[in-house]
Amino acid sequence: MTGLVGQYQISMDDKGRFPLPARLRNLKDSSNKPILSGNLVLTKGMEGCLALYPEATWETIQGRMGKLSFTQRDFRYFSRRFYSSASLVKTDRSGRILVPSHLIEEAALDKDVLVIGVNTWLEIWNPERYRYYLEQFSGSYEEVADRLITGRDPDEE
Repeated sequence: MTGLVGQYQISMDDKGRFPLPARLRNLKDSSNKPILSGNLVLTKGMEGCLALYPEATWETIQGRMGKLSFTQRDFRYFSRRFYSSASLVKTDRSGRILVPSHLIEEAALDKDVLVIGVNTWLEIWNPERYRYYLEQFSGSYEEVADRLITGRDPDEE
């Protein structure tokens, strides 16, 4: 299995470092290379989290973004926010990454952080913010799954 999955409570030290979960660090891609090795990109995520992208996923995102028109105002705004907050990170010998201070502030991170796998990337959350996000999301898990997986809107039937 090569998807990044699961939920992990981790402690961040005073320098802004925390270890990526060993279970995730050991996952390998189809060429038997660890998914979370080499360059990783940490940037502003959605809904108040941080997103950590493996190199291959980041390249896919850049390819998609490169096809969009810079004349679109929304594209320019998103690009500026997304890329200006991005940082290249690598794991150290202990499997830790260093979160830059501007991203710690962006995601309101403190000592306790929540790392969740989202298939091709990881999200880093303030645990309280994540709980709030889940409580505020409209629609049940089952309704959303039905709509996304079947491609139909149950309200239109």
